[in-house]
Amino acid sequence: MRLRQLSSLIFVTAGVLAVGAALPVLGQQGPESILPPGFGDPPPPPPTPKAPTPKTNGTPSASPGATGSTSGGAKSETAKSASESKTEDEDDEEAEIRYDVPPTARRSLKQVGIMSEANGGFPVTAFGVASGDFLINAARNTKGPLASRWGTIMARRALASRTNTPSDVSGADWIAERAGLILRMGDAVVARQLVQQVDSGVYSKRLLEVSMPIFLANADLSGMCPIADAGSQKTDSPEWKTALSICASLAGEQGRATSVLNQVRNKGWVKGVDYLLTEKAVGAGTNGRRTVKIEWDKVTTMTSWRHGMAQATGIEPPEALYKNMGKEVDGWRVHLPMISTKTRVATASGAAALGVLSNRAMVDIYGLAAEDQDIAADIGTRAENVRAAFVGSSDGDKITAMQGLWDGATNETERRGMLVLTARAAALIAPNSGSAGDADRLIASMLSGGFDTQAARWISLVDEGSLGWGMLAAGSPEWANMIGTGALGDFQGNDDSEKYHKSALLLAGLGGLGRVSAETMTNFSTDIEVNVTRETNWSRAIKAAAARGESGTVALLAAAGLQAPDWSKVPAHHLYHIIGALKTVGLDAEARMIAAEAVSFG
Repeated sequence: MRLRQLSSLIFVTAGVLAVGAALPVLGQQGPESILPPGFGDPPPPPPTPKAPTPKTNGTPSASPGATGSTSGGAKSETAKSASESKTEDEDDEEAEIRYDVPPTARRSLKQVGIMSEANGGFPVTAFGVASGDFLINAARNTKGPLASRWGTIMARRALASRTNTPSDVSGADWIAERAGLILRMGDAVVARQLVQQVDSGVYSKRLLEVSMPIFLANADLSGMCPIADAGSQKTDSPEWKTALSICASLAGEQGRATSVLNQVRNKGWVKGVDYLLTEKAVGAGTNGRRTVKIEWDKVTTMTSWRHGMAQATGIEPPEALYKNMGKEVDGWRVHLPMISTKTRVATASGAAALGVLSNRAMVDIYGLAAEDQDIAADIGTRAENVRAAFVGSSDGDKITAMQGLWDGATNETERRGMLVLTARAAALIAPNSGSAGDADRLIASMLSGGFDTQAARWISLVDEGSLGWGMLAAGSPEWANMIGTGALGDFQGNDDSEKYHKSALLLAGLGGLGRVSAETMTNFSTDIEVNVTRETNWSRAIKAAAARGESGTVALLAAAGLQAPDWSKVPAHHLYHIIGALKTVGLDAEARMIAAEAVSFG
């Protein structure tokens, strides 16, 4: 089914006044893409907008790309040009900027995205009639990464899809917030592709501000250059002013590069190791002829500038410096073409846990690593276990190899990554009573890769109330009977999470999916002392978006509700409203995978 295909692919890459209260604040050639084939291809010119055709909701086994009915198309407009938002004082300064794109070649901002509904994206009307200001604030106030791998996969797809631009905001500003959130979720490649859909002449100040960290995350210095002049004039960023020296060097203008670099030093736009890295980047340009030694002994933190400049000039900073940058940096680094295989292996688990690296890509990474003599000693056992998990002489041998991978994880992030790594191998194991003792982790592994049909074959081998049963109750494509309080009580009896949080998440997921009755919801909520159906401004906003059939708005607000360091910090009522809203707009597959993931890791 399409859900399994989606998971196996990976990349080389309400009003605005209420948004603050409405958003909950809590604490995949290179790698292949989670997104469908053709994701990285240039999109065709957008069609002339037509009245949208209402769509009916999909079935429970619908593709994750499927969407529900829409309540009429959102109005779109040609994005405001840069000149429309300038002050008179800015006119003279920006008159020096010249753009060579003829009118006939300029791209419209009415619809912007890098994947269409035909190749797995959301429909053009996915954000419906939602206020642009509301959507921009929702994206800007969602701080990634998310607790949910499947929530990230879904939100990335919604934000990267070719959708109508809301009529009440600048198209460039809307793209900026979409790309910024994608970057914070760990996908620098898709974020860069999205901002590059905009012609350099119409970049807004906000899009310029967001683009700098995106190009740095990709260690793409040349990518900055088409917009460097605009960035240095429209923003107050010393980084954009400093970028002028690098771009001049890359263009072979060494005299200008030196002049700007001297200005950088004299004005202190960047200092210390940041200046030295800039000088090294300038030296890497045509006829640069600069030799700069970078020493990290006195550097205590890593920044986007240091990451981008170092990686672009062939330097891998000390691993310890990356610890302060957040989990999303693993997603940035794993896709860099210049990093070592050792670093790619080290970051693969984190990227997979985030939702920006697939099972297939992880297997490929370990396959390459096994052939690299320089790191074979470091990962020899793990690489051998990966091989044995797929080609072991028996299912027992394959499971033993998978156990070695799971048990060898040194932290929770790595454990989640190992479950993704073994997803396809686990799906190849035939259910049998001799393997029932490993059913919980085999099921968790399969569902992490979207192999829901294969996982469902194990239902007769798991005890009611066990972890494996709970994951299947939430994640199976079909469930014949309503689940009662007795079965939930059995699950609670096996639940050692704090305040039965895992049980609350199971109830929330099942409630959103409609697999428990209202009476069971009430009774079991009382038993575990959690109000799973609690209403907030955010819950009312996502329910209203679902009622309007806005699958994109629902996906964005779901991401807002999933912003947390891990599942233990996601409130059960958030999950309940997210699952219910996703099901309403026809995103059944995503709803089930997120619900099962919550049970697995809550």
